[in-house]
Amino acid sequence: MLADTRSRFSNLALALLLALGLAVTWPVCPVRAQDNDINRTELTNFDQYLDDHPGVARQLQRNPSLINDPTFLSHHPDLQTFLNNHPGVREEIKENPRQFMNRERRFERNGGDISRAEAATGDQFLDSHPEIAEQLQKHPRLIDNPQYLQKHPELQEFLKNHPEVREDWQEHPRAFMKRQHHYERHEGPEMRAARRRR
Repeated sequence: MLADTRSRFSNLALALLLALGLAVTWPVCPVRAQDNDINRTELTNFDQYLDDHPGVARQLQRNPSLINDPTFLSHHPDLQTFLNNHPGVREEIKENPRQFMNRERRFERNGGDISRAEAATGDQFLDSHPEIAEQLQKHPRLIDNPQYLQKHPELQEFLKNHPEVREDWQEHPRAFMKRQHHYERHEGPEMRAARRRR
């Protein structure tokens, strides 16, 4: 009986030591904090840079490792200047170019550069034009359809008077409508009703 108790105690002690050993060496894989290193503002800045420099954007999308090529950078001094002025972007993209470019692509595709102010402005227009709002919720790409815009001169006028909203809305129609819908959900029914009465 005593031997059996000692054996159990020895097994328990061995299991405890093994667990402590694993806890000390855990994690085996290094934890990357890249998602925390780069913030939304830096992604927005880089996205804007790529929007303004489509040739550079195409080359980096095809071959992200070009970002670490001194010859490529020497042919694109504006990119070098951008990276010097945005050290967070520079560090992240040089560390893992492909992953960073994939993240920027997701940011672009999801309309991450659509600001809260743009969503609010779009929401105000749609609140006062419920028929257009319903049509665009069902078919967001209508925002890019010249025939649709021609039939809705008030929408055409709105887009003309709000070029930043127009650019983001037409570039990311689904993301814009999703962002506007998200904004509206958090706005509250009283505010929406008051704006519709205006």
